[in-house]
Amino acid sequence: MRASLLLGLFAALAAASPPGHSHPHSHEPPQSPSQPGPHPGHSPPPSKQPPNILFLFNDDQDLVLGSMDYLSSITTRVQPRGFTFKNHFATVALCCPSRVALLRGQHAHNTNITDVRAPGGGYDKFRWSKQDEDYLPQWLGRAGYRTEYLGKLMNQYGPQNYHFAPKGWDHFDGLLDPYTYIYNTPVWSENGARPKYYAGSHATDVLRAKATHRLATLLENPTQPWMLTVAGVAPHQQFNSTGRFPPEPCARHNKLYPGLAAPRTPNFNTPDGQHQKPSWVGELPVMNSTAVKFADDTYRARAQALHGIDEMFHELLDQLEAAGQLDNTVIVFTSDHGFHVGQHRIPAGKTLPYREDTQVPFIVAGPGVPRGATALPSNHVDLAPTLLSFAGLSTREWPEFLDGRDLAPYWGRRAAALSPRPEAITIEYWGAGVLEGGLTANTTRNSYKTVRVVGDGYGYLYSHWCTGETELYDTVADEWELSPIAVDAAPRLHSRLNALLLVTKTCAEGSCRDPWATLKGRNLKEALQSRYDAFYEALPKVKFAKCLAYQVASNEAPIYPSNVEFGREWRDQSVTDTFTKSQENKVTIADFPGVYGGTYDGFEKIEARARELTDAEIGEVETV
Repeated sequence: MRASLLLGLFAALAAASPPGHSHPHSHEPPQSPSQPGPHPGHSPPPSKQPPNILFLFNDDQDLVLGSMDYLSSITTRVQPRGFTFKNHFATVALCCPSRVALLRGQHAHNTNITDVRAPGGGYDKFRWSKQDEDYLPQWLGRAGYRTEYLGKLMNQYGPQNYHFAPKGWDHFDGLLDPYTYIYNTPVWSENGARPKYYAGSHATDVLRAKATHRLATLLENPTQPWMLTVAGVAPHQQFNSTGRFPPEPCARHNKLYPGLAAPRTPNFNTPDGQHQKPSWVGELPVMNSTAVKFADDTYRARAQALHGIDEMFHELLDQLEAAGQLDNTVIVFTSDHGFHVGQHRIPAGKTLPYREDTQVPFIVAGPGVPRGATALPSNHVDLAPTLLSFAGLSTREWPEFLDGRDLAPYWGRRAAALSPRPEAITIEYWGAGVLEGGLTANTTRNSYKTVRVVGDGYGYLYSHWCTGETELYDTVADEWELSPIAVDAAPRLHSRLNALLLVTKTCAEGSCRDPWATLKGRNLKEALQSRYDAFYEALPKVKFAKCLAYQVASNEAPIYPSNVEFGREWRDQSVTDTFTKSQENKVTIADFPGVYGGTYDGFEKIEARARELTDAEIGEVETV
């Protein structure tokens, strides 16, 4: 029945006469897909100087499973006065590649930062490829901004390379791996100085102390525009020398929400007969009671860990209000990617293309931003151009390589007339999947290419895995992505989405913003017309030669169009394409020193307890 309804829809679309190319309700020239800059008519915020920017950036925070219920600072003080992007997605469901994509405005296939460690990624690969010489803080600096960053930047920034402080930031104070994920053993380096261990303090409280102190300092000069990024670790899982566990909240919060359990969504621990997933995910057994308990414990600990973040956000907002700067500050809130807790038979984890792992909260509030929301799709590569637009930087000074777009038109009256209407979201992954909760599986077969379509009245998720398997879901009728649509049930739809994925998996710049321009039809609805059948049927199928843990262009052939460069001209490709450096971060401080955060002690007391690491604790440092 379902298949016949789909086929009936496709037949109706095929019979439809091709729409014209005029837009009778649009009175503004369309934004060119090759130009990521401000949409025509986008006015700067009504302020005598550019607005300040407070970027609140959480780690592994989902949208789909209700984690926003535990951030009242955002849901009661930011969201009601701002703009919500209902369909915002991470580019990669993994920390380092997602963060680099956000900071560079490029998809991971163009940065070649595809994993959290070598050879796919990590901080050293980012800096050795010289991508740290041309990214967001330098661009904002051109607009006269002071830029500061606090917290987690990216994986593999640790005691071995702390002295190579991230470039571009006027002030940088970062967490160091492997202590980033050991909540009660926080180790930081400020502007490349000798690492300090914040003994007796919880990582979230240390971040709160630093963030409120730096914000107070920035507010002392009201004529200097600034961007302050506050990047917490919560609700990321805790990793220590014995394994992976639910996050460790501040001690004052570890009794909150007794009995709270993971949401029993329709795709939670799917029973036999409903579990239809590719690769290693499809081979997982139904979770037993131990695995279900781990999922519930994880969900409850994530909510508890977010409470410390929530306290910090409230205090930062209080500071802005007290200084009279709230109305001149753009507040941006999002997460690097999402997380699943019991969905698809996995007690906890990320790295999958499904909604739980890729759809994230994204809220913007501040001068020039109206109250409201949009269902138009957006992606992390859109954040950099949007922030540059807020900063008032001339598009002539924007980097040429941006894959994302300025999102300002999404909240204007012209959103309905955007041409072409954005509908395609690129999601990709290389390497092993993350499986937590005591289960074992061969997760190395987790590389995939995905395109998510959020159209006008329709939506699809289409993925091709390195195992050769393809999956397609109607995300309007099948919100929880449980019932894949077979090729023989909808061959035309499969052919169009294969073509779209063929473009998005290698897109660059304008072809990322409007991938349909490389194909036939302005959107999926038009592309499904039967007059395009020969064109689409002649295109090659997306495939991988084999499952690899990193990006190799030849392994992902065919390439379409054939002249794709994968962003090589914008980075040192001699490093990114051959990076094999071993990166070992060893715990040298006792990683079970105690449980801290019974009270929040404030900046002076927290700093007074800190001490520098010894030479033995630092170990061998890198020289280049």
